[in-house]
Amino acid sequence: MKQLIFVLFIAAGFGTRAQPPSLVCGPMLCHISHREATIWLEVSPDVNSVEVKCWKKNEPASARIFTQTGLLHQDYNPVKVILTNLDMATEYEYEIDLDHKRQSFNFPLTFKTKQVWEYRMPPPEFSFIFGSCAYINDPPYDRPGKPYGRDPRIFDSIANNPSDFMIWNGDNMYTREADFTSKTGFYYRYTHDRSIPEMKKLLASRPNYAVWDDHDYGPNDAGASFELKAISLQAFKDFWGNPGYGEPDHSGVYTHFAWSDCDFFLTDDRYYRSDEKLDSLSADKHFFGREQLSWLENNLLDSKASFKFIVIGSQTLNPLNRFECLRHYRQEYDELIGFIVKYKITGVIFLTGDRHYSDIIRITPEGGYPLYDITSSAFTSGSYPETKQTPEGTNPYRVVPDMVFDQNYIRIAITVSKSGERMANITCYTVDGKVPWTYTIRQQDLK
Repeated sequence: MKQLIFVLFIAAGFGTRAQPPSLVCGPMLCHISHREATIWLEVSPDVNSVEVKCWKKNEPASARIFTQTGLLHQDYNPVKVILTNLDMATEYEYEIDLDHKRQSFNFPLTFKTKQVWEYRMPPPEFSFIFGSCAYINDPPYDRPGKPYGRDPRIFDSIANNPSDFMIWNGDNMYTREADFTSKTGFYYRYTHDRSIPEMKKLLASRPNYAVWDDHDYGPNDAGASFELKAISLQAFKDFWGNPGYGEPDHSGVYTHFAWSDCDFFLTDDRYYRSDEKLDSLSADKHFFGREQLSWLENNLLDSKASFKFIVIGSQTLNPLNRFECLRHYRQEYDELIGFIVKYKITGVIFLTGDRHYSDIIRITPEGGYPLYDITSSAFTSGSYPETKQTPEGTNPYRVVPDMVFDQNYIRIAITVSKSGERMANITCYTVDGKVPWTYTIRQQDLK
């Protein structure tokens, strides 16, 4: 009898043991268009069904249910649910149901589809946030000594700063030595970093777009020769929800989206990148690669946007950059800048990351207008204030008071002046909400 009671006790104990959460991380808002929206999330291996129930705000009777497509019951289960046949310029609410159980959150799950403004009204004002270099501490995999990752509360700060969308400008996670040697390592790192509490509200608060740089692509300074780049690319596709990834006959993470009257060209600075140490003038030294550069040039030529933002993980214009920079790939740098000048392509602004400080550099090419390289870094990774002791510390091409080494991000608001001119109003914010500097670029200046 005592033996039977013991067996029942053990069985009851196993029956009441805490189970892992069904929702591992997310939801994250991804690309939103006029008629569709993409919701990303990751679920545990025991989940059998994923549903998103969506309805017009304050109209629950209009609810529709969308189910995930793809495999479940894997070690890692990133899922994207595309909500289709939505109404334009409409606010929606939604819920996440896993195995028909509604998941609870302490923040709202809402989004708004795009409106058609062309030929009807002036282009809407909007704002976006961008930044780079998010290192989340993970002691079993980190190097010994002082933790490299800094205060993750910066993601709460960003979540509480309204904007229409967010661009993750590369090094959005830092793969460690145990990560970039296998598919398991890449998927573990994405899952670990997305799971921290400080990330949850931000990812759900607005659409998220991304490019990569070396640390979320693979090893430090990795490029075209990285042997697991196809696995890294698949992981990027699985954990982000951009509108596209390369072209049908050409791989990569590069793509394009528009917001109001502005174009955003998300580029890939890794998949086709030659080693930095090759001769800068060599025709065999590639940064974008021939096909991607042609894609970018043709899109710039077709664009009628007031501002054309080219998003790159590495810096572009800084002549004093001692590390990775498009300028060190002279054939492609000269071709791109020369193309902008030759075809009088207006409104180009570069958005970059990587450098562990924020800055704005202005360069005026011969025969052209002033070009700006706005660098936003770092979210949480360590900084290197000793850079101020190098020539970059007194960079004559800088147009803001100083480099920002505190944890920070940049918000850009596209507004209209009283005279009807489009303005890009740039504000740098630190983790505690301070504003080291602001700067404004007028559309008229980029002609």
